[in-house]
Amino acid sequence: MQAATPSPAAAAPAANPGADASGWRDELSFSLSPGQGLEIKLVMKEGEKARYAWKVQGGVVNYDTHGDGFGRSISYVNGRGVPADEGELVAAFTGNHGWFWRNRGDAPVTVVLRTGGQYSAIKRAN
Repeated sequence: MQAATPSPAAAAPAANPGADASGWRDELSFSLSPGQGLEIKLVMKEGEKARYAWKVQGGVVNYDTHGDGFGRSISYVNGRGVPADEGELVAAFTGNHGWFWRNRGDAPVTVVLRTGGQYSAIKRAN
């Protein structure tokens, strides 16, 4: 599967710069109220690879893993009512690649995203 808090971090593009002992470079955690959505993007060059794992605490989410930039866009994968996902995101082109999550449940949830690999920045897109 290809593949992306509110406190963004930036780092130099490399295999795993600043990775912790688990190999993850960044970890973001954010809450989503019922109906709320949030988008996180990795800034990547074409062909770069980023590993990711995200999990939902307290429920499930709908998500869309996609990319955009310089007039191009791509949808990698999406899901409904998903509690977690992990894999590798390979940038189809230079731009922003990541995730949009929406909580369609009746109670707040927390999403924890961990990323590692090749990207120059991680940012909240909305």
